[in-house]
Amino acid sequence: MPLNKDSLPNTFLVATVLCLLCAFVVSAASVTLRPLQLANAQKDRRSNILQVSGFTPEEIEQDGGVKKVFESRFEVRIVDLDTGNDAQAECQAAMDKAKDRVVNLSEEYDQLWASKTNPNKGLSEKLEKKADVCGIKSREKFSEVFIMNSEDGKPELYVFPVRGNGLWSLMQGYLAVKPDFQTVVGLTFYQQAETPGLGGEVQNPDWKALWTDKKIYEDGVVKLAVIKGNKPGNDYGVDALSGATITSNGVTNMIDFWMGDKGFGPYIKQMQNQDSSEAKTSLAGGNNVK
Repeated sequence: MPLNKDSLPNTFLVATVLCLLCAFVVSAASVTLRPLQLANAQKDRRSNILQVSGFTPEEIEQDGGVKKVFESRFEVRIVDLDTGNDAQAECQAAMDKAKDRVVNLSEEYDQLWASKTNPNKGLSEKLEKKADVCGIKSREKFSEVFIMNSEDGKPELYVFPVRGNGLWSLMQGYLAVKPDFQTVVGLTFYQQAETPGLGGEVQNPDWKALWTDKKIYEDGVVKLAVIKGNKPGNDYGVDALSGATITSNGVTNMIDFWMGDKGFGPYIKQMQNQDSSEAKTSLAGGNNVK
């Protein structure tokens, strides 16, 4: 009796085989391409860090490309946002446990992913509504901090990853500041989906240029803000985006959160105390010279 190719069992068998084959191909491609995806994501992050630090695309290309320039000029630290302490070992242990394998932190640590994990895994913390001024609901426990050093090893600037909600999207970017932790070098966003021509102007080079040399704190409190009707000469104000009040407020809230006590505030205080102690030690040593 000839085989009925249109029979229900035969149709089901063909569909099942095709599904399994497609699943295998997709899985194999995902595994094979993952190293390339991680490398491209890392290159994009580093490129944005270099640009917010003042490097032009021409300078980056002339000096050997993103990888060479970044690795020769930047130091990457992982800090505990609650205490401000270096936390490389703690973050490594938590990531290894969460992934159930040994993780390469320099390539695989995704702060947004970490912030959305179960708090029991030791990588995230739920935020109280009162503290969650930028609407992110939860926050990673550990964060990268990027330090650009001079040739003699002294910090020239610090770059902090920041994010917060605008009107339509989660805006993710980097804020670069001078070693006084008071003066802004630059702000950039590598991911946002705000309205083109309105909130999307957060990526307009002219608007980003307004952030340079703005001041962050007054009497220890974050005062830097995006202000509608900002007055010329206001060191703590950046002009609001025309027709994009919610996006502008989102940027203000983002700066307020990440430069405050729930963000990098504890780390900044640690570094300022360290600098103060070193200055006193240096002064004491100089006074003992005869």
